[in-house]
Amino acid sequence: MRAWHDENSVALDDFELLELRRDDGVRTFHARHIATARPVQVHLLDRVSLPETLALLSRISSLPEQERRRVIDRGVSKGRPYIVTDRLAGFASFREWLESKTPAASLDQQFHDLFEPEVLEPESEAPRDPNKSIPLGAMALGVMVALLFLSLVIAVFAFRPR
Repeated sequence: MRAWHDENSVALDDFELLELRRDDGVRTFHARHIATARPVQVHLLDRVSLPETLALLSRISSLPEQERRRVIDRGVSKGRPYIVTDRLAGFASFREWLESKTPAASLDQQFHDLFEPEVLEPESEAPRDPNKSIPLGAMALGVMVALLFLSLVIAVFAFRPR
């Protein structure tokens, strides 16, 4: 087989795209992992900013563990998100595989997914670094509040009835 290329092709360094199998907004290629010669499928999604693309990406976290293990790699190349999976035999498309293997989302969940896409790397709960500086505006506000409080205390003692 010859490698598939065109002017819009996306270079994924570890994978050789062999044959375009489907293009329904998700371009699915038969491909090969270069280091191991393992046959895989590379799914290139339209754009990360499209709501439908975000909804598809968020469904990956809903896959059962056995199906989630079929996802080999994912990321963004040249501004387009991609997902690499084992060959998804028996499924007409990447969308069909996701829809058949994940529970149907409620309308509320679908709405939530549009605005809260899956976080790929959770934020760490590391303690705050004491050597980091406090923003200048916050420091100025603190000084002003302290001066106002000190002025109020002085006024109370200076103008109290004797």
